[in-house]
Amino acid sequence: MKRIFTLFLVGVLFSGCSNSEGHQKKITKLEKEIAEIHAQLEEKEMEFEKVSHSPEEEETGEFIQLSKDQIPRLWVDVDAQLWDYFTYDTRSEKTALNKGVTNWREWDGEYEQAFGNANQTWDAPGVLMNAWMLDVELSSGLGIDVWEINTRIYFSDEDEAEGYFMSFVMRDDSVGGSDIKLTMLKENNFWYVEKVEVRDRCSRGVSEDKDLCL
Repeated sequence: MKRIFTLFLVGVLFSGCSNSEGHQKKITKLEKEIAEIHAQLEEKEMEFEKVSHSPEEEETGEFIQLSKDQIPRLWVDVDAQLWDYFTYDTRSEKTALNKGVTNWREWDGEYEQAFGNANQTWDAPGVLMNAWMLDVELSSGLGIDVWEINTRIYFSDEDEAEGYFMSFVMRDDSVGGSDIKLTMLKENNFWYVEKVEVRDRCSRGVSEDKDLCL
């Protein structure tokens, strides 16, 4: 941009000036002005670069930065809890404990037996998940103990899918969330629940056997 600007001024200069002494003085004056403009442009570019990097805000924690290798690929890491990537507990640093997840275990809740039968009611796994969620009143804790619930579906093949309910908890310093996994099968073009599993998201650490949050 600076080169174009310079060429433009020089072109105007030579088109209207002769080799006379008076014109030469004008040329010298304009060249000096061009040099000053270049210096101003360079200064503005340096200011822009400094602002775009925002080192002051980075130091105060205004921005959260993740490398591309840390960002979950949801089409592969379908059970990734996004809040895990954007929360930080100072207790973990002080106690040398780390966040983690427990092993999957059988869910000990109750739900209507009809969900486990191939009864030709639910023609899509998403519809089945919504009905199951309403039946067990999974959203009853929203705004009280649970901040949000995300749902995702992963198809193992055309006749099997895994549905995830991922809760982010806001009032527990040990358990930071939980994941419920529905294994769903299709029979005669309709879906049913084969099994239900659950695991906990631990804020401070996981037991050695990975069955409990510390």
